[in-house]
Amino acid sequence: MVKTTEAKRVCRAASSVMYPALDFDIKPCGSYTREDFLDVLSRVAFEQEFANTAGKTCQLDHGEPVDVTSTARNGLAKSLLYHLRNLEMDAIDDQFDGVRDDLFEILRKLRLLPACVDVAIDLHEWRFYGNADTDHVLLTYPDQGTNRTYCFATICIVTPGTRFTLEMLALEANGFREKREAVRSLLETAREYVSIRHVYLDRGFYQVHVVAELERLDVDYLVRARPSKEMKARLSAGAETVVDAYLMQRKRKPTASVEVTVFAVAHRSSEDEHVWFVTNLAIEADSAKAYAAAFRRRWGIETSYRQTGDFLPRTSSPTFSVRLFYFLFAVSMYNLWILANVLVTAGTVPDKPQISTRIF
Repeated sequence: MVKTTEAKRVCRAASSVMYPALDFDIKPCGSYTREDFLDVLSRVAFEQEFANTAGKTCQLDHGEPVDVTSTARNGLAKSLLYHLRNLEMDAIDDQFDGVRDDLFEILRKLRLLPACVDVAIDLHEWRFYGNADTDHVLLTYPDQGTNRTYCFATICIVTPGTRFTLEMLALEANGFREKREAVRSLLETAREYVSIRHVYLDRGFYQVHVVAELERLDVDYLVRARPSKEMKARLSAGAETVVDAYLMQRKRKPTASVEVTVFAVAHRSSEDEHVWFVTNLAIEADSAKAYAAAFRRRWGIETSYRQTGDFLPRTSSPTFSVRLFYFLFAVSMYNLWILANVLVTAGTVPDKPQISTRIF
């Protein structure tokens, strides 16, 4: 059991990594202070509220007069959003890059980083209900009442007990070019912090140009495949496993091709179904199941998305700098929550973290 004093100590230590790094470019004559904005940000993150509600609540907590029945926008919230809208995106990135740098410096000093880690790359969609022509908004499959979304590609460590998010970037389009460049950029940044053993990617990245980029980057990868008829024809009747050489190719311009190994294993729960992968690893029939089981570690990234969502504020703002700041704030909060759990458990995070996101 984690003692209350210890939990408070590590949570405060985690907050000291984040809050000093945030700069809102507040003018000396501003009506509100940096501390006011941090109070609102904490509230919108932990309570998943809109800034307007959080602003009123924070002012009430400080004993300030607030007309709670007013439908006008709260002055504190309005000022915070004004400053976020006017931040340059590079400035936002730089702030949160600094938070990540300090986090990994702590992990290195405490020798809490494994020598080599598995990582996963995936897409996080933040659904949007406004105009489809809004900057950075992409069209996607209908869900949650809309087919519009902001889309962020992230790379996360999925080694058990070390599930930190290493980097994220926003996608400008849905095509293979953007995904290829995202994979390149994410891996290059990740390599600045960790040594990578395997890279796991889901079916959204099953494209020949993306796989060719993985080859060029000289990483060991497993990509969940969408099986073609030609692939399925390689699976003989009743077979549980298939391993074979395969040529991925795109015949339309811009053309591309890459030689890979394709393998399939029986689905764990659906009879007569198989799960397919492409890889550059040396796979044999007797090791295919082990690699498929290793790929399931990729679900660690799904867990990270769900728990990052525990810190993601609610907003209807169409301004991308606001969305970017909020998303990076949530990712950083998630990383610091992981750090707090690592610290109170002497270097590992159990399946059930000792400090929940709510307690944190």
